[in-house]
Amino acid sequence: MLQKLTIKQNKVELGALVGLLLTDGSVNVSGGHKNIAFTNRSDILHQLFKEKMQRIFGVMKFQEWQDKRWNNVKTTFIRSSEIFEKLQKIVPSFRTKPSFDGSFTSAKIPNFIFNLKEQEITEILKLMFSADGCVCLGVTWSKADKMWQIRRLVKFACLHPTIKKQMGFLLKKLGINNKVKPDGIVIWKNKDIVKFKEKIGFVNGVKVTKNSKNWEGFEKNQILNLVIKSFKLRKGDLKKFKTKIEVVNFLKSLVESP
Repeated sequence: MLQKLTIKQNKVELGALVGLLLTDGSVNVSGGHKNIAFTNRSDILHQLFKEKMQRIFGVMKFQEWQDKRWNNVKTTFIRSSEIFEKLQKIVPSFRTKPSFDGSFTSAKIPNFIFNLKEQEITEILKLMFSADGCVCLGVTWSKADKMWQIRRLVKFACLHPTIKKQMGFLLKKLGINNKVKPDGIVIWKNKDIVKFKEKIGFVNGVKVTKNSKNWEGFEKNQILNLVIKSFKLRKGDLKKFKTKIEVVNFLKSLVESP
C-alpha cells in the first residue's frame, strides 16, 4: 500500500522527484504497463531517484536494466498505476521532447515549486542541472588576436519552451542572469557563473559524460571550479601555447581533486 501523498508535507522531496522526471525521467504507458522511470549514466542520480520514490511513496523495490546500444545507460523504473495517476495530477505530461510534428506537450514545472523558499528551490535546480545540465570549458583560436581563447558557460539542455521559460525565471529569482536559447538555458557572464556555483552547483560525484571530449570522467563540480579559476588567467598566459591540446593539458593541470 502506498503512502498518502501530501504536497504540503513533501513539497521539497516531491519537487526534487518532479525535477528528475522532467529531465531524465518518464511517466508513461508502455506494453500495457504504467511506468515511472529514470534513465541516466550516474549511479548517484539513480540512488537519489530511488530515495525520493521511497520517501514520498514508500516504494522499496525497483527494476533496472541497461541499454547496451547506448553505452550501457541505466534505467531504474517501477510499474504502478497508483503512482502514475498521482504524478499526472501534479504534472499533466513529463515528456519534454517535441512530437514528430514539432509540437510540445503540456509539460511544466508545477506551480508549488515557485512558492518554495530560495534554498528549497536551489535543491531542486541542483538535481535538474546535474541530470540535464553541463559546464562548458572550450578552447578556440582567435584570428584577430592570433592566440587561443577560453570559452566558458553553464548550460541546461532543454527544448520544451515552457520548461525553458520557467527555468529562466527560477534562475533570475535567485539572482542569476541567463539567456533562453533554442536548445536550452545558458549562463555565460562570469559573475553569474560564480553565483550559480555558490547557490546551485551540481550534485557531488556526478561526472561529465562522453559528450565532452576533453572533460569526460571529471566531476561536473570540478570543471565548474576550474571555469571559475580560469577567470584569473590573462591573455598573456595563453600566448605561449601553440596547439589546442597544450592549452587543454594546461587547464587539466589546474583541476582540483573532488
